[in-house]
Formats: sequence, structure tokens, C-alpha cells
Amino acid sequence: MADEIKDQAQEQALSFYNKDIKLIQDEDVLDTWFSSALWPFATLGWPKKTYELKRFYPTSVLVTGFDIIFFWVARMMLMGNYLIKKEPFSKVYVHALVRDEKGQKMSKSKGNVIDPLDIINKYGADALRFTLISMAAPGRDVKLSEDRVKGYRNFINKIWNANNFSKLNKCKLSKKFNIKKINLDVNKWIYFELVKTNKEAKKHISNFRFDEAARIIYQFVWHSYCDWYIEFLKPIFYSKNKKNMEESRNVSAFVQSNILILLHPFIPFFTEKIWQDFQFNNYFKSSLMFKDWEIKTYSTFGKNHNKIDWLIDLVTSIRSTKVELNVPPGSFIDISIAEVDYNKRCIIDDNLSVFKRLGRISDIIYSKLNKNGVKIIVGGETVTLYFDQNLDVNEQKQKISNKVEALHQKIIGITGKLKNKSFLRNAPKQIVMKERKILIDYKIELKKLNSILNSIKN
Repeated sequence: MADEIKDQAQEQALSFYNKDIKLIQDEDVLDTWFSSALWPFATLGWPKKTYELKRFYPTSVLVTGFDIIFFWVARMMLMGNYLIKKEPFSKVYVHALVRDEKGQKMSKSKGNVIDPLDIINKYGADALRFTLISMAAPGRDVKLSEDRVKGYRNFINKIWNANNFSKLNKCKLSKKFNIKKINLDVNKWIYFELVKTNKEAKKHISNFRFDEAARIIYQFVWHSYCDWYIEFLKPIFYSKNKKNMEESRNVSAFVQSNILILLHPFIPFFTEKIWQDFQFNNYFKSSLMFKDWEIKTYSTFGKNHNKIDWLIDLVTSIRSTKVELNVPPGSFIDISIAEVDYNKRCIIDDNLSVFKRLGRISDIIYSKLNKNGVKIIVGGETVTLYFDQNLDVNEQKQKISNKVEALHQKIIGITGKLKNKSFLRNAPKQIVMKERKILIDYKIELKKLNSILNSIKN
């Protein structure tokens, strides 16, 4: 191969100078791109047959940006196949490029450079790390803004506050704790949610969808654990039922420890700190870094999970109805469950104190009252809400109908704009994307309002 290249060079020199020229090969020809081609094996001692070369070549995954696929990736594979007779890696993960919040490439001349050290000093390394992972969807560059990093810093703060709640309520794993003997619906529900999140996160990571793994873990931690489960725990911890309190302390600590395991690849500094503070090493006999993701599944917990899901839907519907009817969210109401079937009534009865606290319920009536109420339908079950204040239901329904009509007109306007070829051709890309996002938000809001409107019956 070397002789062929030398002959080609000699022919080109003859053609250019029209006479024989003595060519001298430069001794220093290992430029950046060519040295990168040798990197996978040259760093392991090649051309010597070292232990490192045998042990670590080939590797499994190369992580790179799309802009150097030819310059680095292709040449690494070509040289690996030529010199070692093996490809240097079996998979290539092409990550996104980080741009500014408008999608422009960062440059000093534009003044849009975001210094990662400044962001880390302000919000922490974990907040920046989680932001980048969450936004790194395939085929899409990361539009980094300080507000996004701030949002994920708030997520970490929320976990910190949840951990403080655990400390205050003496949540700790006992050696005698047996998950199979969990009795409370809410504890079986959060365990089922944890197992489901764990399975989905592992699947996404194995498919290199780190953004999706981050998203579903975020949803579980923020909403299922922090928003709902902790609220479910409060009346349990305030009660005098020692058996329920002890069970909930153990389940809470178990879920908390597994949240740290799930989040460790994403926010390692924060999770390691909490793991050490709660001394989980003593229980699991393993450091956080080496803790596996295996969580045992109990299929019977699915029934309890469905019960709590329905209860959450009911509370959510009560809250949404209050908002749309201009009723203060903190006000207490009476409800009638006379039209609810027996099984659903049992769910309310079994979780009575929790439901009354979360739904701001004064009294639960098992018969129909001879006074005006607002009926809502949740999972096929009809529940009647009674408000203390004088509420003109027809007036409030008309207000919601007006909102629906106004929103419908906005959707028609934006849809027409996005079908306009001239607009799509001439408008800046970020403006088109913004309009599409607004359209999606409007459609979600319209669906929500229609759902509330259709669920209210006089």
C-alpha cells in the first residue's frame, strides 16, 4: 500500500513539474484526523500484543457527535479492520450538539456562549448534567438555556425536601421489613409505580434513549412520589396507628433508596450525598455505584395500584372542577357517592382520611340530597359535589363554553397558518416550531376544558 501511494505521488509530481522530481517523505505525518483513527488500539499498546489490547479491544460503544462521523468514526473502523482485523466497537451513539436557546451555534462573536462552569457554580453540576441528558433526544440538538437548568435544579431541591420529610418522620429500613406483607393500598401503589418506572427506564437505557429514561424517572419522582405519595403519607404519620406508621416508614425508605439508585447515573453527586446521609450502605451491603436495578415484581399489587389510581383521578377531577367553577381550591365541600358502585365506595372507605384531606372533603354522603349539586364522572362513576357558596352552575358552564369557543378559534387560526406554504417557506425555523408548540398546548387545554364541561351535569 505504501509503494502504491509513493508511485501515485511521483506521477502527480511529474505531471505538475513536467520533469522527474525527487520526493522526500515527511517523517512527521501523523495529523489529528489520522491519529484519531489509531486511537482505539494505539492507546492500548499496539503494535505490541499487550494484555490491554487483548482485554479492551474491541470495545462496545463509541459516543460521539454527528459532525465527526467521517473524520473519526469511519477512520477508526477502517483502520481497526485493516490493522487488527476487528471493528473497534459494535455500536455508535451519536449525541446531540449543544446550542443556545435560539438554536444558534455558540460563538464569542455572537456573545451567546454559555460557560458550563458559570452554570455549575450557580446551579450545580448535577442540575446541568440532568438538563443535558433530558434534552438529548435523537436527531435534535440541545437548545440550552439557563431557565431549563434552573428548572432541574428545582427538581433536585424537591427531592431534598422529600428526604427531609423522611427524616422528620423517622423513615428507615428495618431488617425485618418484608415487602410481601405490605397491607396498605397506597404503599402497594407506590411500589407498583416504582417497579413500572424501573422496567421502563432500563428498557430506554438499553436502547440509548437516555432522554426518555430521564423523563419517566422525573415523572415518577416529582408526581407519583413527591406530589401524591408524600401527601398520602401525612395523615398516616399523623394517626396513632403504629402498624400503618411502621409499614409506611419502611416502604417510604425503600422507595427513596431506589429513587437514588435510578437517579445515580443522572445526578451522581447529589444521590451519593443522600445515600451516605441515610446510611443505605448498611442495609443493602453495597455502595450506591454498584447497586443493581433489580426490583422484584408482585403481580397482586396491580389491583391495589388501580384503586389508588382511581382515587387520584377523583381528587384531580374535584380540584379541576373547583378551578373551572371559580371555587377557592382550599375550600371544603360535601360529596355524595350514592351513584358510585360498591367496589369504588370501598376504595374511598379504605382510604377515607387520606381522601378527605387531599380532596378537601368535609363530609361524604351515601344518599342523594335534595339540593343543587354538580355531578362529575370519573372512570364511569358519578360523584355529586355540593358547594357551600351560592354557585350558579349554568353561569359557570357558560363561561367554560366561551373559553372553549375562543380556544377553538385560536386553533383554527394557527392550523391555517401552519398549512400556508408561504409562511412555512419564509418564516424563521424557530417561529414555525413555536407556533407548532402553541398549537399542541391549545389542543391539550381544549381537551381538558371539554372534559370538564362534559362531566358537569345539573
